[in-house]
Amino acid sequence: MSTISVQFDALEQLADELRSLGTELAGEAELCRSAAYTLGAAVDGELAARTGQLGHAWAGLVDLLGQDAAAVGQGLRAAVLSYRELEAALSDRNLYATAGVRGS
Repeated sequence: MSTISVQFDALEQLADELRSLGTELAGEAELCRSAAYTLGAAVDGELAARTGQLGHAWAGLVDLLGQDAAAVGQGLRAAVLSYRELEAALSDRNLYATAGVRGS
């Protein structure tokens, strides 16, 4: 059996950074969409259509990356909370056992 050691505070910081990154990327996706319109208007014909498509595809990719970063951050934060609660319950149980008291 292997032991895993996790620093909860560091993991929470990572979760917060990922959630923040997700928010930043959502803003970047909007800038990409705006740039796609500008690029599409700057040229004519087939090039305009392809430039616009590329810009919108890139914006979609940035948006998806932002959503995923935020979701991973939220999941990490929930996992840390769950482990902290479990650790507290185990600690309480150990204290009860040491004191000879039966816990619920």
